[in-house]
Amino acid sequence: MVVSCSQPGTGQNTDVSLESAKSKVMSLEQEILGLLPENAVLSTFARDTSSLMPCAGGDRRKWTGNAVAEVGAGVDRDAILDEVVELMEARDGWKVEDGTTPNGARRIDLLHSDGTHLFVSFRDGPEELRVAGYSACFDFPEYEYGEEY
Repeated sequence: MVVSCSQPGTGQNTDVSLESAKSKVMSLEQEILGLLPENAVLSTFARDTSSLMPCAGGDRRKWTGNAVAEVGAGVDRDAILDEVVELMEARDGWKVEDGTTPNGARRIDLLHSDGTHLFVSFRDGPEELRVAGYSACFDFPEYEYGEEY
């Protein structure tokens, strides 16, 4: 199902479906994890199914996901996060904020004009790079609470 919907605050009309929204989030997660040096990655995990979260406006939903790469000691966290900033600032439609988590760790906040929103940060115990976020909103009237897509 492809639906045309206006995203609040953008003044733009976009065509967003569950499939395209999910694909965009997952591909960005993998692209960002791909910035890590290959020899530093111990394991990766990507959540490929998720319940849908509500959006304002009736039957509109957004897909949420996350991907994690466990890394070995010695990864230059700031250099990797600087690469994320550089990569996304060069793309149209992205607002990039370099901030911190509530615990004081550096976090990159990526917001696209279509509503796609990602958070990129490192965590300890085990050391890992985490990319989490949610898609642009899309119409999905057939959603039943608890179902995963």
